[in-house]
Amino acid sequence: MSICASGKRRMALPLAALSVLGPLLAPAPGLASNSHTEYMLDCMGCHQADGSGVPGKVPDMRLTLGPFSRTAAGRRYLIEVPGVAQAPLSNAELAELLNWLVRDQGGATRSQHFIPFTAEEVGAYRKTPLVEVAAVRRRLLSEARRRVPVAQ
Repeated sequence: MSICASGKRRMALPLAALSVLGPLLAPAPGLASNSHTEYMLDCMGCHQADGSGVPGKVPDMRLTLGPFSRTAAGRRYLIEVPGVAQAPLSNAELAELLNWLVRDQGGATRSQHFIPFTAEEVGAYRKTPLVEVAAVRRRLLSEARRRVPVAQ
């Protein structure tokens, strides 16, 4: 086998993978950002493609994005969760991703009066990653249930 043929074979697999994965990594139609792609690259590994998480390990974010985005403490939580706070994104990119998540994954829990996250808000909160993630989440869920029933 010649070096040229070997080189072509090595390139065939990555090119085939790109042809299959390329459409999946494209942003959803009508989005001006790459939030869908960022979700797939930075969040989907734990939260699954649909945001459902892994029972007993990673929470279903679809049920809490809406309620948490309505309060200052909930918004802070969504930004300070370690995976979010430490994401390799700028504050503006992270704000866009959070806004996309609330709109796309928030489903029936999102509010018609959703106030978008800003780069400034993200920058202020992500400096302090959350340590007691589960305890803060439980407290926020308890508070949200008092306002509107929310499933876990």
